[in-house]
Amino acid sequence: MSVRGLVPHLAAALVVAGCAWLTAWQIERAGEKRELLARWHAAEPVRLAALAAPRELPQPVIGVGTWERRRQILLDNRVRGQRHGVEVLTPFRLADGRLFLVDRGWAPWPARDAALPDPGVAGSATDPGTPEAAAASAAVTIEGVLAEPPGVGVRMGPSHAAPGEAWPRLVTYFDHERLAEWLGEELQPAVIRLAPEHPAHLTGDEWQVAIFGPKRHIGYALTWASIGLVVTGIWITLSWRYRFRRRTGSRE
Repeated sequence: MSVRGLVPHLAAALVVAGCAWLTAWQIERAGEKRELLARWHAAEPVRLAALAAPRELPQPVIGVGTWERRRQILLDNRVRGQRHGVEVLTPFRLADGRLFLVDRGWAPWPARDAALPDPGVAGSATDPGTPEAAAASAAVTIEGVLAEPPGVGVRMGPSHAAPGEAWPRLVTYFDHERLAEWLGEELQPAVIRLAPEHPAHLTGDEWQVAIFGPKRHIGYALTWASIGLVVTGIWITLSWRYRFRRRTGSRE
């Protein structure tokens, strides 16, 4: 067989091999999601003060500390109910000095020329000279899920969308190094997703442990397997017809 005759066979073999790899990958991802959900449902809340690295995420947690509401981070391009807004990350300091960012959910930002949202926290204040500021330093208890920072797609350009020293600060994606630089100290890499029933949560929406469940990955695996089987069937059929014509000397 000539090199030209081998090209269709090589192309078909590559497609089938690719489909087989994608099928196996999706089955593996389904297993990982099952393990994640099983671990999540069996997990008991751990006190942040007693939690040390390495961490197995996601992990339900409970902690006592103080809000630092004056230095909030706003993640841009978050949509809820077809309304544009931001995701609000508020610093939370433990008694041992460690600083976490707490994801408090979604806040509306209807127009680019509107003032940035700066949602308050119960017992916090923006003016350190007011009586409310004393309440801001009082310890509060939060519950939530210690998880990976909010994900992004393609990172294009710098993370910050609003230059300057003013707070809150708008960012287009979560950049741990940049945020730690802005806050001027070490920042814990994991984010606390605040429990929806907590009064500081902005919407009360439930958090999703996994965006895609195991069933979705199994569906993808079946799709790739079906494509591979169809290509294999076409490949075998055309190869058989070609050999049959060569043996009989017939022409189309």
